[in-house]
Amino acid sequence: MEYEFLFVVEGIDVDDDEAVGILFDEFDGLLTRHRDRHLLDIAETGETAVEAAHRVVARLRRALPALRVLRLDPELVGVSDIAERAGRSRQNVLQWVGGERRTERPFPEPEGAVGRSLVWRWAEVNKWLSLVGAGDGAAAPLRDEAMLIDLMLPQWQRDLDDGLPLVKILCAQDEYREERTEVLQMLQGALRQPGVRQTVATLPRTEPDRLAVVCAVVQDRLSAVLEQITPDDASALLAVRGEGAELRLLGVASRPLPGAVPVSELGLSDQATVGDLLLALSSRSVAPTTPLALA
Repeated sequence: MEYEFLFVVEGIDVDDDEAVGILFDEFDGLLTRHRDRHLLDIAETGETAVEAAHRVVARLRRALPALRVLRLDPELVGVSDIAERAGRSRQNVLQWVGGERRTERPFPEPEGAVGRSLVWRWAEVNKWLSLVGAGDGAAAPLRDEAMLIDLMLPQWQRDLDDGLPLVKILCAQDEYREERTEVLQMLQGALRQPGVRQTVATLPRTEPDRLAVVCAVVQDRLSAVLEQITPDDASALLAVRGEGAELRLLGVASRPLPGAVPVSELGLSDQATVGDLLLALSSRSVAPTTPLALA
């Protein structure tokens, strides 16, 4: 799905023709200035709004190293703004707000008030408008998603400043949830170690500034791991607790990549598990940064 974002940014200016041109040509983005703030209107695809934000922040840093994405603008709108965007009258909007018109879902709760007037997040209003055929068809982060993105942005910026990839952690919620949570906790500790981050950063990837990490257990089939690696990622890091409760980090790829070792060369079938992979690797010397082609 494609999501639209309105970011508050710094580090570039609307008078910088080169930066504005890059944003328009490579991202179809629009940079504007409102008083002392610069706003970037940009879209990106992803399974979720957080995933899309994760991807576009990494792409922006690669294209414009001076750019800093600070936070999302909540894009607050009042009754008149909603009426104009929806192509309806103010009276029509007031009827929606007051619940005077029967709809499948109640009108969104206001974000607050400006003076005596209520204001709403446009993303939530727009989603509601789609129910009555008045939305613009765009998707944007809702309140909870926006809060999570704003929470993560400073860490993403620090990682990029340190020359490290942005990490996307995939941790399935199933009958092995407790074991995966333990792997996740070990992983978070390991990724704080500069040496580990620098090592895994050398894994070949289609997106140099992003790294997907799959939290696995030995019972997982390799096919299940493969399903979590999206076509955009191509490769990922497999995190699993091995013998002796140590954390094992292995590069895995959803398709053959330069230098990748096909798991078929390890004598593993399509039905092999992560445990089978660890056992096969115990008798072979394969560098952690060498991706294992699962497909």
